Amino acid sequence: MKKLVKIAVMIAGIAIISAGSLFAQKSGVYKTFADYASGKMEYGIDCATEKHKIRLNEFLDEDFITVVHEGKPYNLKKAETWGFQLCDEKIVRFQDNEHYPVADRGVLWIYTKQTVKGVGQRGGVKTITTYYFSKGGDNGILELTPLNLKATFPDNHMLHDAIDVQFKSVASLGEYDEFHKHYKINHFLESQNAK
Repeated sequence: MKKLVKIAVMIAGIAIISAGSLFAQKSGVYKTFADYASGKMEYGIDCATEKHKIRLNEFLDEDFITVVHEGKPYNLKKAETWGFQLCDEKIVRFQDNEHYPVADRGVLWIYTKQTVKGVGQRGGVKTITTYYFSKGGDNGILELTPLNLKATFPDNHMLHDAIDVQFKSVASLGEYDEFHKHYKINHFLESQNAK
């Protein structure tokens, strides 16, 4: 009987911890990377009890985002905003009035951007994913190419050669490793102790 009580208490404790982590999700805007690193959020909400909207205004090609917080709209310049976090914990960064959704964080922060392009004479459409990266969350965002990657580690010529051997094409830099739950380039850089 005592064992059953202990098991029930353990299960209840796990349920409370799990529920606590669900309710700890937040959404809001980060003005700077330092704000992100310290958890200082503007227009922040507790996702379990509150709602708000964050609009990119990209269809209108605007240089600001609109945050509807407590029923009031606030326009924030993209150039003056590091990024924002959504309730699903997705993070989006800004650079040059463009938004970049974060796909992976490791040695490199990997970003993806999808564009829709018309193809062929029949007017079909195709979604193209382009990969970008930054070394950490506070550096400039560059397209993920071998040349840009090597320039990020300018003095590590052994790493440059290893990148050439491991990644034969630009497309291979954007491959995801399901086993390690990282993009392959991040797992590779970690295994090479790249900093």
